[in-house]
Amino acid sequence: MSIKVGTVFNYLQLPNVSKFPFVINKRQDGIFIQKGLFVYTKSNEGFLIGVIEEIALLNEYFTDALTIKAYNNNDNPNIIKGLFPSKDFEFAIAIVNCLGLVQFKDENLKEIDRVQRMTYPASPGEGVYIVEEEILHKFLGFDNKYGLNLGYVKVTDSNAKINMNRLLNKHFAILSISGGGKSYLTSILIEELLSRGEDSGTPAIILFDVHGEYVYLKDIPELKDKIKIQDISYFQIGIPNLSPYVFKKYQEQISHVQVRELSKYIKKLNKDKQKKNKYTIQDIIEYIEQESDGNRSTKQALLGWLSELERLNLFGPQENPILNKVIENQQITIFNFQKEISIRKKQIIVDYICNRLFNLRRMNNIPPFLLIIEEAHQFCPEAAHAKAISKPIIEMIAREGRKFMACLCLISQRPKKLSTTALSQCNSKLVLSLKNPYDLKHLMDSSEAITKEYASMISSLGVGEMIVMGNAVNYPVFIDVRKRKFKAKNEETTLAQFCLNWQKKEIK
Repeated sequence: MSIKVGTVFNYLQLPNVSKFPFVINKRQDGIFIQKGLFVYTKSNEGFLIGVIEEIALLNEYFTDALTIKAYNNNDNPNIIKGLFPSKDFEFAIAIVNCLGLVQFKDENLKEIDRVQRMTYPASPGEGVYIVEEEILHKFLGFDNKYGLNLGYVKVTDSNAKINMNRLLNKHFAILSISGGGKSYLTSILIEELLSRGEDSGTPAIILFDVHGEYVYLKDIPELKDKIKIQDISYFQIGIPNLSPYVFKKYQEQISHVQVRELSKYIKKLNKDKQKKNKYTIQDIIEYIEQESDGNRSTKQALLGWLSELERLNLFGPQENPILNKVIENQQITIFNFQKEISIRKKQIIVDYICNRLFNLRRMNNIPPFLLIIEEAHQFCPEAAHAKAISKPIIEMIAREGRKFMACLCLISQRPKKLSTTALSQCNSKLVLSLKNPYDLKHLMDSSEAITKEYASMISSLGVGEMIVMGNAVNYPVFIDVRKRKFKAKNEETTLAQFCLNWQKKEIK
């Protein structure tokens, strides 16, 4: 049964095609009309569904300053109240932002036939009703059977089950200020993906964990068999698998002449039966030093650049871990960068892994995957801010990944510093609180769905509140993020408790 909440009326040149106002009925049934509630009214074209974006409380009795003066200055205001019952003049109005026009298949209004744009305003005098939960979920595009339960639709408190295919396949971004709940939301997303049934179809997950925030997942009994932690302290790039031109990418100072010389030395090494496919940078350096042929200055410069790469302790005779053996369906591989502070070294690792994953996926040697990049602005910055070795491959995955089922998730607290190219390819955005006006403008520039009104709403979101927009849903929707099922041991530890724990450690 539809619950009537008000009546459409004329107010400030409304209703028009995009908005309509209605007078809110005074109620005694406990139903409270709030901003964010989804409502509908009948129009000449069908059922017009919208969301309440503003509520105003009006009282004609208090529109005149002299009336208020008399009301306040009277010795016995109860006499005034008796003569002029001001409460009877009070009424609330709501402004509804129209979202779509719905045609139903039958008179029961249970099954949506199609949704189209509005071309005609709502009619004054028509009733306004709350959209029932089942219809709302179909209208928003939720997947109640296999969807990822990320939280609750604001005001209605119904489960927001986002369709996995719509969210992942065309990439998405999680954006928020520091402490806004990005990592918390990502943990929930991982819980949902790893908890899906084997017959649901779940991709492999690869996560670049910059601060070691997700390592706790290994201690969760229900998930431990699906979690692989790779400490990048032991990460190795296999030198025999690299072409000479990759060295120039990792060491830009190497000239094209030096690359040609390097190519000759590597070819000679590959002909050596003892060294073939087993050599390191140190072997290349020693081989160059032993060679008498070639320009001396070119050799000296090349030796210097290669020695600098060698000092990164990243390169070895073979890849570790072997990526095509650690990436599996319904499992997550977490690359823990917590102990590494060198941004250059981190970018080289991210660049190598992304290139390997993308090439393996194009050859169908690994399953479809979701690549989650924390602190994405470090690895794929906007050109005006900084260069990054890993930027070209991340932008390539953003542009072409969906064709090969290589899905991408970018997480950042500074959208302004994140590549516009990569961000614009994220067809869905899960935005928590953002305060910086430059970040909000950058977000608006990278997505047509984010208007000034939505930007204003985003800046007022609290911790645990988010707006989901883009390909994942039919219309932008505000969601209260649900609580995590599995908690880290230190999740609720306060600063004071950390200080006390440190003192105990020092005493011991």
